[in-house]
Amino acid sequence: MNRQDDARSQTPGGARPLLNLVGSSGPGADPETTSRLRRGSLLTVAVVSGKGGVGKSSLVANLAVVLAEMGQRVLLLDGDWGLGSVDRLLGLTPRHTLHDVLCGRRGAGEIVLTGPAGIRVLPGASGSEEMADLDDYRCERLFRELHRLAGDEDLLLIDTGSGLHRQSLRLAQAADEVLIVTTPEPTACAGTCAVLDALATRCLAREPRLVVTQSRSVDEAEIVARSVHRSSARRLGFAPDLIGVIPSDEIVRRAVLERRPFVQIDPDAPASRGVQALAHRLLSVAPSPAARLRPVDRHGRPALAARAA
Repeated sequence: MNRQDDARSQTPGGARPLLNLVGSSGPGADPETTSRLRRGSLLTVAVVSGKGGVGKSSLVANLAVVLAEMGQRVLLLDGDWGLGSVDRLLGLTPRHTLHDVLCGRRGAGEIVLTGPAGIRVLPGASGSEEMADLDDYRCERLFRELHRLAGDEDLLLIDTGSGLHRQSLRLAQAADEVLIVTTPEPTACAGTCAVLDALATRCLAREPRLVVTQSRSVDEAEIVARSVHRSSARRLGFAPDLIGVIPSDEIVRRAVLERRPFVQIDPDAPASRGVQALAHRLLSVAPSPAARLRPVDRHGRPALAARAA
């Protein structure tokens, strides 16, 4: 049993009360192409959002640090290939980025940075119009590089670009788990529904899960989750489970300004405890091969389909 399996076995069935989620427990590439990111015991998690400003990149950076502190070997990919920012949130200054990899100037292993808690970071290319719209050939090359580089890791975390960019949807399709980040703001919830619509037409490993950030209380997060649940269940025939709640916390803004993970500035802050609980829950629920998303159901609507085990 590896460390990832051991972490999952600590919570039989994977079920936890919602209160624990806030910290008391301390047209894309084909399936064969995207599945290349899955290998052995590697768990690939893509984090997406319907709009910017929901704290997605900050969440991914801090989640990577917490998972590493739990003993996981973590590779963090900045998948916002036009406006990457994860390196800055972690206090890193890359000399080379994924743009150098795709131009043939560097191999993926040559651009990897070591971040807090020993996480390994693949920096994106900020401000590159070329990287913002990769063609199929270059996406395939990147997937092959990631496959080789992530072979010895426990987790590959992917911070995708916000919105419905083709690259973000491809990366989500390549992952074992998809986390959709939203906030209580109506515009964020509308963006979440739009992302769910797009993901429902793709062949995913399992149904996406929901993380609510910037919430004032667990009750407020539950209201958001119920709203998204009702909307997607009615339109798509499936709905994302609420897997994490990250409370609104001034330490998040402070951490961005200081270019440090807030989970290391104050591990007991409400936001830090929310990320810690999310990390535990993420490892406690193994990806299920029985659930896939298919393009349409028998009524011609996007829907969740169950495969025979």
